[in-house]
Amino acid sequence: MFRLSTTMFKSGTSLAVVSVITAGLLAIPSHSHVNASSTAATTKPVALYATAPQARTGQGVTLMAATHSALAPGQSLSIINVTTNQTINTITQGTTVSTTVTHHSATTQKFAAVVTTESSPLTVSWVDRPIGNNAGYANTAGQTVTLNTSSQAAATLPLTVTATPVGFKSPTYQFWWAMQGGSWHTSGSFSAKHTMSIVPPRNGFLSVVVYAREATAPSHETSAQQAQYEAKSDTSVVTVGPPVDLGGSGSGVSQNGWASLTTANQVAVGGNITLRANVTGVATPLYQFWFESPKNGWQSSGAYTTNPNFQVSAVTPGTWHVVVYARPLNSPPNETTAQRSQLEVESPVESVIVHS
Repeated sequence: MFRLSTTMFKSGTSLAVVSVITAGLLAIPSHSHVNASSTAATTKPVALYATAPQARTGQGVTLMAATHSALAPGQSLSIINVTTNQTINTITQGTTVSTTVTHHSATTQKFAAVVTTESSPLTVSWVDRPIGNNAGYANTAGQTVTLNTSSQAAATLPLTVTATPVGFKSPTYQFWWAMQGGSWHTSGSFSAKHTMSIVPPRNGFLSVVVYAREATAPSHETSAQQAQYEAKSDTSVVTVGPPVDLGGSGSGVSQNGWASLTTANQVAVGGNITLRANVTGVATPLYQFWFESPKNGWQSSGAYTTNPNFQVSAVTPGTWHVVVYARPLNSPPNETTAQRSQLEVESPVESVIVHS
């Protein structure tokens, strides 16, 4: 008896799952002799036939899969050994595919006919130099390079990063950087300049990495030579906050003033969301934290204080949002909107997932 089924079938990496209709899975035990042949019980899109559902050891059994119409471009018709998860035979044109299976010991095998359609093309590119948030490495000679940079920066303001070589005689450098979700940018060809100035265009996370090799290394090396001569730093991730307006004389806020938050990105219900402010460029800073739960609007920690730490109980599951403001101790308590824009720095809003 054949049966009609719709199966989700996963194939190779470039193929998509499609509706698959199979004739009943065919069992072939190799210990008895039956002189009967099966016939198709369906004329649906794909069917599977066997010349002998049972056969003696050493006897061949021919399997044939058939579709009622010719395969479309990008489609394939295959006979699959379900027991071993192997593809026995495949066609990409026509309506039928067949194969003969022989076993020399008693066994039972199950087979299925499968129609698979190719997905839309997906392009993935590999570049010679690994870039991204992966660990650095030494070259074959054991020479290494590290990248020194601030952990925070301000959007639209220059950030200087510095390469520090270890073991090199005449090192040259190539820097790479990218904003979170953006494209990678390079300093250009390898040069002896061990610093680079980067202007982050917006808030977010900035990834920076540097490569180093001797000036005597081949200029157009092969991949094998590249692995031999080139060292790579760990990728540094810089938190980029909003730019800060210049404060007035004695305002206590420098042009490079900024604020950021350190917090866990996941907390269990009933625990505490612990926040720590990181502020530079603000003289004797005072802090005010704000948080938004999934059920309530924004709430503050209260008046500005000198405490850079704050905790809030995670009572509601879902996504919370947190932010911190900082301003100098000598700022007026009832400043105008214009004064506030000059005196106050704000961290990027962070998300915390509270899970049950």
